[in-house]
Amino acid sequence: MMWKNYIWDFDGTLFDTYPVMLEALDEAMKQSSVEFPGDLEAYIKRFSIQKFAHEFAHQDFLDLYHKIEAERQKNPQAYAEIPKILSEIVENGGQNFVLSHRDNSTFEYLGDLKKYFTEVITSKQNFERKPSPEALEYLLNKYKLAPEETVMVGDRPLDVEAGRNAGIATVLLDEKEYFGDIADKKIKNWSEWR
Repeated sequence: MMWKNYIWDFDGTLFDTYPVMLEALDEAMKQSSVEFPGDLEAYIKRFSIQKFAHEFAHQDFLDLYHKIEAERQKNPQAYAEIPKILSEIVENGGQNFVLSHRDNSTFEYLGDLKKYFTEVITSKQNFERKPSPEALEYLLNKYKLAPEETVMVGDRPLDVEAGRNAGIATVLLDEKEYFGDIADKKIKNWSEWR
């Protein structure tokens, strides 16, 4: 790739956590008698679980979802190609960062991969949520990252919007081809990274 600094989304980008997230969301919906008439995965990829809860459920729904997801999300795995991609970036003099809406479980899930990241930002740091560029601007300023050498890598439009709002390039992982050409580079799987 042509960039030096990579800011990675976590869920659905570095780690394949969506199957358990969807399972937990389905269970929370059953327990709360919440129904959704469309493609739930497409909706949360386009928007967010937070927006889903706000529009279709009740105030306590997010707490229930997070409780179920934390109980079920045991030993999530990075996509197979990710360790090699991260190590090559570092070996070539680049830096990796994480910008996640997930809580501090991000650190636990990263495990041995933590060594490849200069900084990990989670929801506990209270930056505005993506697509706000606030956390990206913090990283750009703190580490004096050149915007033209920096890219936001994610799996949802809000990741792309956050990158654009911060004035940096964007890469979109779109496994199920939910979205058009909304990023500077779009890939269907990590084997297309090169």
